[in-house]
Amino acid sequence: MRRLKLATVLVPLLVGCGSTRVAAPPTAMTLAPATTAEPVTTTTTTAAPTTTEATTASPTATTATPPTTTLASTTTTTAPTTTTVAPATTTAASATTTIPPATTTAVPATTTSAAPSTTAPAPATTVPAYDDGPYLAAIDDFVATSTDWTAAPAIGDCMVSSGGQLEPVVKDAIVAYGLLGALQRMDSIGPAANAFGAVWTGCMAEGEQAMGGGSGGGSGSSTTQPACRGSLTTLPVERSQIMGVAPLGHLNPPAHTQSTDHVYFLLPGYDTQNAPSVPIVAPADGRVVNLTSYSSDSSGSMFTDWQIEYSVCADGTLKFGHVTTISDALVALTRGQPGDCNSYGYTGNMTESCRWSGEGVSLALSVGDSLGTAAGLGTPNSALDLWAFDWVGDLAPAIDQSAQNEGTLRTVCPLDWFTDDLRTELYGMRREFNGIAADEATGCGKVFQDVAGTAKGFWYATAPVEGTWLDHLALVDTNFLSTVQAISVAALVADPGYWYFSKQSSGTVNRDFAEVASGSGVYCYDTFTADSNGPAGDPDHFLIEVVNDDTLHIEHKSGSCGGGATFTSPHVYSRYQQ
Repeated sequence: MRRLKLATVLVPLLVGCGSTRVAAPPTAMTLAPATTAEPVTTTTTTAAPTTTEATTASPTATTATPPTTTLASTTTTTAPTTTTVAPATTTAASATTTIPPATTTAVPATTTSAAPSTTAPAPATTVPAYDDGPYLAAIDDFVATSTDWTAAPAIGDCMVSSGGQLEPVVKDAIVAYGLLGALQRMDSIGPAANAFGAVWTGCMAEGEQAMGGGSGGGSGSSTTQPACRGSLTTLPVERSQIMGVAPLGHLNPPAHTQSTDHVYFLLPGYDTQNAPSVPIVAPADGRVVNLTSYSSDSSGSMFTDWQIEYSVCADGTLKFGHVTTISDALVALTRGQPGDCNSYGYTGNMTESCRWSGEGVSLALSVGDSLGTAAGLGTPNSALDLWAFDWVGDLAPAIDQSAQNEGTLRTVCPLDWFTDDLRTELYGMRREFNGIAADEATGCGKVFQDVAGTAKGFWYATAPVEGTWLDHLALVDTNFLSTVQAISVAALVADPGYWYFSKQSSGTVNRDFAEVASGSGVYCYDTFTADSNGPAGDPDHFLIEVVNDDTLHIEHKSGSCGGGATFTSPHVYSRYQQ
């Protein structure tokens, strides 16, 4: 398994391939000060000093010098009972080239003077309408430079039609940095970033639907490898043995507290975890690159299964997991010593993996060749795992990329690599393990869902906890209904489990995680659906507060949200793994 330890970066949303543009800096404009009438008596009042609040960026955010807007002096000439007001001069806003909030120079002290009894009304100020021309040009440029992303035109159309929902600061950022560049700087946009994130998520969904319901970037990676699309010409198991396909993003805490990076082919008996043995064949020509054994005691007794990874196209590999037995040809590749072995897990669920890779396993495969079997032999496995990796595309935009291995960051939807007829058939079979069919907007599902400055996405416990995965918390969309979200807990906050609820677009109860902004207060979650596996039977609820962009408080309590939203002993989570 490749492991990538990257510098921490903040890239909040599903970002596709494309170029970014930087606009020229704004031109400074100097305006003449307002004219003060000749005073008779002058009384000077000194305004209190203005405090400028410094904003501290996340660990790897780039600091830019904010533009400074200087307001012209306002001079007031007054008589004992009447006031002569000189017109205030306001500088017109120049094009924004940096996203951080502008610093405003304090208004100078106001001077009052006695004058004849005359009143001159201040002229009305007309604010010029925002010019959408540069914004529309920036969206056109995004589409023009994303020629290998088939969803880009639909996304561009959606961004144009949704432009009225975006604040000028967001449009200015898109003009200055390009659409994808602005998405990478959302943490600096301020409150307007929430609407930007919602519009982008909706437009991504429209783009996926335009591609026939698919998701070329379920993990957050922008596209499926063009060279890989259509490379899988047969199903890995007989069609009659596929009971359904679980999209990316399946939850099963604690090991899968975070949304999973692979799909599942559900086999007969998956609902009772008692599936008979099913043959697996190679869905494409290729060559083996990794072969890994996994010995686990998760079922109460030791058993061993396998993962097989092989190249099927240029810079793209496919991997099968929970393979119960492997073919004789693959067994022969394991006669030498493995390249590395590792242990991981937690008490009661430890796994040892050993991997063979390199020239020693470079076995050529032809479409239809036997790979082994899935399920059967008394194992708890009742589904065949399937990954697809794009090794040259962009990494998925996780806020803490260093907490993920490189393979997970390069995951794309494997269904999109099948020929069109098979792909259409597999998309029509999408469902979760609970039997609920996936809706159209879910597409192939998604892994990374981080939205900076909000509750949505992956979080990590700040308190020490021993064991792999046990520091994980995920506040994410489900992989079957786009209207349902989940609180997925590994440990600490509650026993391992997930709590499903129907998300709301207003109020403080069951609010969409993407709309729970930093500093916006405490939110409550209850009335969980019957297919949740976390609730113990009695009514329960969670309190969640995003304290700042990197810190979240959460507490699990009995009862419902009607009892008030007050923390007693919250757990503290961070966007960054400790």
